Amino acid sequence: MPTIHIPDQRLRSELISLLVCFLIANALNVYAIIHYESPAIELISSILYVLMATAVLYAVWVVIRLLAYGFLYLIGRRPRRNNRQRIHRLYRFI
Repeated sequence: MPTIHIPDQRLRSELISLLVCFLIANALNVYAIIHYESPAIELISSILYVLMATAVLYAVWVVIRLLAYGFLYLIGRRPRRNNRQRIHRLYRFI
């Protein structure tokens, strides 16, 4: 079975996207704690809810990106590939 190689740049960008989703979910949690005047221990006790909100935000982000790539594909503007993929595609036919 072949191994799948994920480029470092792609992995880094996905991790940054996940981190941003976590920070947004955590900021919403802090806002709710301040707004409802809850004790600060709620930051720790509600971490599972924050993680679930992070997963939902990330899933929404993935769907938005897939729709954008699909739309670009339909109108004929495919997302650019990096040079290594273009060179590899060139040498494949030689």
